[in-house]
Amino acid sequence: MSKKDDYEQIGEEEDYEVVPLTPIRRLEKRMGQMESSKSFSNLERMMDKILDMVELNQRIVDEMVKANTSLRGDLATLIGKMDSLQSKLTSFVDIVEEAGKEDVNESEAVTALKGMVSPLVKSITDSNEKMLRSNESIAENLATIDKRLKRSGTASSMAVSSQQTSSPFPTQQATPQQKPNYGGM
Repeated sequence: MSKKDDYEQIGEEEDYEVVPLTPIRRLEKRMGQMESSKSFSNLERMMDKILDMVELNQRIVDEMVKANTSLRGDLATLIGKMDSLQSKLTSFVDIVEEAGKEDVNESEAVTALKGMVSPLVKSITDSNEKMLRSNESIAENLATIDKRLKRSGTASSMAVSSQQTSSPFPTQQATPQQKPNYGGM
């Protein structure tokens, strides 16, 4: 008999997984205990509330991801526009310098150039300051939202863990001397 005959042939359409049964058996046993308990409806309500909190948290995370993606796109567009503006200003300054060299002597060209470029430099400086303030504000808002999400996640996990510790169901197998009391039964 060959080794090939010892094993069953598995087709390409079939998937197999090795799954440990001990955790599944524990969950089945725990569910049986919960179903036989009187406070199962309270647990259902608590689980519904926890699931609602998880869904709300997921929606907030999804909205944050969308907002973050949109912000990144806007910032990428802004960077491209700033590069374009810089190249246009450089071109403009080059043209002004050439015109100044051809038509006007050096002192008049400098005066004229300062008169034309000074308002442009001021407006660019003002625009950069506004963008800097805007970016700082956005960064602060993102940091605040991040803190709230972390706090929300921590509060949710704390609520779940506190509910688990105050659960009327034992987490370990009760010994014959320690029979659990399920509501006076």
